[in-house]
Amino acid sequence: MSDAQLTNERDDRRETALTLISQQAYILQKIDTLPQGPAWSCESWEVTGDELNEKGEPIVETVELWKRNTVDCIQELIGNPAFKDNMQYAPEKLYAEEECKTRIFDETWTGEWWWDKQKVFPAGVTIAPVILSSDKTQLSQFSGDKAAWPVYLTIGNIGKSTRRQPSAGATILAGYLPVSKLECFTKKRRSLEGYRLFHACMRSLLEPLIEAGNQGVEMVCADGCVRRVHPILAAYIADHPEQCLVACCKENCCPKCTVPPDRRGEVVYSVMRDPREIEQLLEEKWKGESPADFKAYGLRLIDPFWKDLPHCNIFACITPDLLHQLHKGVFKGHILSWASACMEGGEAEIDRRFKVMTTHPDLRHFRKGISLVSQWTGTEYKNMEKVFLGVLTGGSNPAVLRAVRAVLDFIYYAHFEAHSSDSLAKLEAAWNSFHAEKSIFVDLDIRDDFDIAKVHSALHYGQSIRQLGTADGYNTEASERLHIDFAKRAYRSSNKKAYTQQMTTWLSRQEAVRRFDAFLRWAEPQPLVSEIPQTEQDSQHDEQPTSLARYSVAKDPGFGATKVKTLVEKFGCANFVRNLEDHLRRFSSSQPLPLVAQNIHDRTSFDVYKRMHVRLPAIRQISRTPIKDTIRATPSVPAKPLRKAIPAHFDTVLAREFPSPVDPSGHNQDNPLHGLCVARVRAIFRLPEEYGPASKHPVAYMEWFTPFHTVAPDTGMFKISWSTRMHRRRTSIIPVTQIERSCHLIPHFGREVNLQWSSGDILDQCSTFYVNPYLRHHDFVLLRHAVAGTVT
Repeated sequence: MSDAQLTNERDDRRETALTLISQQAYILQKIDTLPQGPAWSCESWEVTGDELNEKGEPIVETVELWKRNTVDCIQELIGNPAFKDNMQYAPEKLYAEEECKTRIFDETWTGEWWWDKQKVFPAGVTIAPVILSSDKTQLSQFSGDKAAWPVYLTIGNIGKSTRRQPSAGATILAGYLPVSKLECFTKKRRSLEGYRLFHACMRSLLEPLIEAGNQGVEMVCADGCVRRVHPILAAYIADHPEQCLVACCKENCCPKCTVPPDRRGEVVYSVMRDPREIEQLLEEKWKGESPADFKAYGLRLIDPFWKDLPHCNIFACITPDLLHQLHKGVFKGHILSWASACMEGGEAEIDRRFKVMTTHPDLRHFRKGISLVSQWTGTEYKNMEKVFLGVLTGGSNPAVLRAVRAVLDFIYYAHFEAHSSDSLAKLEAAWNSFHAEKSIFVDLDIRDDFDIAKVHSALHYGQSIRQLGTADGYNTEASERLHIDFAKRAYRSSNKKAYTQQMTTWLSRQEAVRRFDAFLRWAEPQPLVSEIPQTEQDSQHDEQPTSLARYSVAKDPGFGATKVKTLVEKFGCANFVRNLEDHLRRFSSSQPLPLVAQNIHDRTSFDVYKRMHVRLPAIRQISRTPIKDTIRATPSVPAKPLRKAIPAHFDTVLAREFPSPVDPSGHNQDNPLHGLCVARVRAIFRLPEEYGPASKHPVAYMEWFTPFHTVAPDTGMFKISWSTRMHRRRTSIIPVTQIERSCHLIPHFGREVNLQWSSGDILDQCSTFYVNPYLRHHDFVLLRHAVAGTVT
């Protein structure tokens, strides 16, 4: 290629690059003309330290606070028409019955806080409960120390299910706090000055709330009405160190109450911190006085950002933190290690039990145990909690089992999305049970005391739920998810230099595009379903409609024309022919069987499904929408070249051996387990239409367990075993409509695991099992909460 050709090629590439750059700039200019959200502003702070430079002068460091007007953010949320159907403007009191005896707490507006604040204002005033969350996060992944400190804002008028959805836009980024090492100060003063800088920045960020909270602001709401809104800080979501930072106290203290640090391990309901008292103590300390309670309360000499906020009790604003306090704190940080140390065989025995644990679609199988897990996340903690009590059975002191059971019960009750007076009493009773049993860890030289902040924090859960609604509406997991969009993605879009300003620009453009997209979807009428042309792909549904049906199976069976011999040998349906004949006779009553059903032999074939799905009913404590439950019945597949072997999956379920009338919700009010029994599904198949009425629904081959008669006293779990007849497992075939849900069985391991057991065959090798109430929160409601007191 000649020099002229090379030159021309370079020119063409340069022109192409310039064209792409100009197109990108044109698009950005157009985006900048779209309606924007609350504007960003930068406030610079000069921090004068006590370190001296080469000239002997104090070193001055400049930091930047990027912020938005918080009142504008609230107006943006309360006026968003997308939230019209999920917006509340006044408090409510909910009850479980018409007699109004059992109070229900779920959303912010069902708590006592809103009712108490509403009494302060004249009639007709609308309160906007402001919910703040802040959490410092790392931006650079592999090198560097770039970090951001976002402050998020939402309001309790919006339903918590909407607030939890990042894509809904119900949470606004209100500001970026400065992240600085403050090297202008000596190491001794650096931490305290960092705390003071945080409060100074938060004071500046929240300053618009002072006048708006006192005087009110007229705002156009999502329903089109104009209301005078008073934004009041109601909740502050943060982990424990940041809670203490907000409360101006040391981290060995409780940010909500005045309990002494050496009594946090006791069931002590201390006096709650009073904002006016704390302000008085801080003021006296600033004057050089030495108030006695300043040290007793573990205070730091800080000018708090919340002292001028109207009608704000910052200590009551601090909410439960399910992730850091319970999952990462109480369970992973303490109970897991304490109970493991009490286990006979130690860490190795626990690993063996996790390895051979029975599987379930909703349960992670720790194939290598838990000791080799290098990176722990909330998902790992929650999956360990599901089976940990069962792992300890047989190899731990009964008091240890009772203590672990109490902690797990508390965690599961704390996750309820709706609480009643009864469930709150059970939540607090569970924690009292832990305190009654915790001395076993002292007796076994595992602990000397329980003066742990996260253990103490559980005492405040009940009161916080009564005041502000259930804890799932204030989980720090939501904040950590928001970091992805509002911090990490924004940082990656910058050139990594002076990145905060670039991040705010990128976020403003993203919001503008989302707002414009929402406007277009609102302005353009959507076609009716009947007007949408159906494509070939749309017509090929994997499953039958599930809007009304309690179950669904694939349109095309996974194992078509499967012979009876295969069902017996590979699926384990040992007594298939006899059970099928019994099933057909039940449907035919006194009539003779159809001709095709009178000669079933090894070569008779049926269409067999790999799995089915059951629709679990909505339960207010767990979910307001039905939950899809998967039940598998697949044989093992041997290994092939470049393909690993696939183990068999024959799941266990709760089913009714015989049809029985139940209420439409599927629950018996006196005993929800009435008529139910555990069974193992060996095959799910459909009978040909020639078999008569029995072919209306698919059927399942079941291996039955004993009824729910025995409850293990220390774990509170139902104990069952294989049901036999003539020394053989009792089996039958039933319609899938009699299957209620899947369930999980935990083997009774005894003092040590049988080394011959494996996860794939443990259901066949073991004879006694525990029905796991911790598999899902849905199972906890059925097997622990709802049956309490109904089965002995």
